[in-house]
Amino acid sequence: MLAEIYDQVMTHVDYPRWARYVHDLIQRCAAHAHGVVDLACGTGSLTLELDELGYEMTGADLSEAMLRVGKKKAGAAGKTIPFLHRDLRRLTNMGHFDAAICMYDSINYIMDAAGIERGLRNVYDILHPEGLFIFDVCTEQNSLRYFSDLRDAGQGLGYTYDRTSSYDRENRLQFNNFAIRFSDGDVVWEESHTQRIYALDEIKTQIRSSAFDLLDVYSGFTFKKGSEQSDRVHFVLRRPAG
Repeated sequence: MLAEIYDQVMTHVDYPRWARYVHDLIQRCAAHAHGVVDLACGTGSLTLELDELGYEMTGADLSEAMLRVGKKKAGAAGKTIPFLHRDLRRLTNMGHFDAAICMYDSINYIMDAAGIERGLRNVYDILHPEGLFIFDVCTEQNSLRYFSDLRDAGQGLGYTYDRTSSYDRENRLQFNNFAIRFSDGDVVWEESHTQRIYALDEIKTQIRSSAFDLLDVYSGFTFKKGSEQSDRVHFVLRRPAG
């Protein structure tokens, strides 16, 4: 049910800024890139912004509910962007792309190193030679600073919601729980999301074990070196030529 109100809950996210940053990263490393797949695209807000910047976009997500919203938004904007039901760890029958992105800490939803290994292998297989893979993760610093004990509530047209977030430091797990009530009914819909907060060295180890080349690790929305003191870190990988 979160998909129905996701865009309202996420109004604080500056998607044009995200799109400009992704564009800058692509231009730095693969200026020729045109076909881009947005993995874990959610409701397609970033997908649509990148389409506006001239990329030939495809969206993919595990949540069919999120994809339905994305397709509706694209249709309303007069766009024919494909939205595919795919798991990052199982990308089949998608064709090949010049770049793949996986943003807004979606990688943190993969619960173990084996899943990241499979994800990297699958993304590698859908990229053209010299194709880019750009993704970000949230750090423990971010969880401790903002989500160790968060209580939040909001409302919109026809709904109210309560959100609680907590961080299990021992197991490096971030919990985000939503209770949503729609005005046309008495049922409270509950939805829980869990993220694993990896140490950056764990991510780097997985990349080094993959077939990708690691180009850069940036602190969120900058071109400064990313570290555990960053709230968000962006990784830029390249599939080698040949």
